[in-house]
Amino acid sequence: MHLSELLAQYGYIVVFLAGLFEGETILMLGAFAVHQGYLSLLPLIAVGAASAFATDQFYFHLSRRKGRELLARRTQLKAHIDRVNGFVSRHPVATIFLMRFAWGLRIALPATLGMGPMRATVYAALDVLAALLWATVIAVFGLKLSGLLHAWIGQLRPHEHTLILGALVITLIVGLVAQWRARR
Repeated sequence: MHLSELLAQYGYIVVFLAGLFEGETILMLGAFAVHQGYLSLLPLIAVGAASAFATDQFYFHLSRRKGRELLARRTQLKAHIDRVNGFVSRHPVATIFLMRFAWGLRIALPATLGMGPMRATVYAALDVLAALLWATVIAVFGLKLSGLLHAWIGQLRPHEHTLILGALVITLIVGLVAQWRARR
């Protein structure tokens, strides 16, 4: 089976699973696949938003149940949460809509919200909207960027499989290193 057929058949699954670890890069790659005609924009946005929502919900509920225990054992996570707690306490709704765009704080912000007074149903409803907004912005930006790259560099189609495979490998390595560092 050719890589383009694999991408067309399993692209959304890959976007969802890889998006659990690295959202923007995967959505940008998905947008490139949309530009090349392998995927469609609206399902890409939906899958990217679902992945972001699942990640946010995981950290929210984990911190709701085990947050105090985790903070006692993970001083670096406690430092991140202490750093954002004031803003989160004063602006919980704004935090939900901005947290997907706050690199480096994607675990701390939902975890801080999970340890706060916000009801889980309210958080979930707002998080659905925030994830859809984030996925739309990133996917459309990636689609526009793909168009600009084609205009600037020329036709990428002869090299697309190498570019996609290289970007996926780099994303996987970055995601695994980030997970490894987070567990240390």
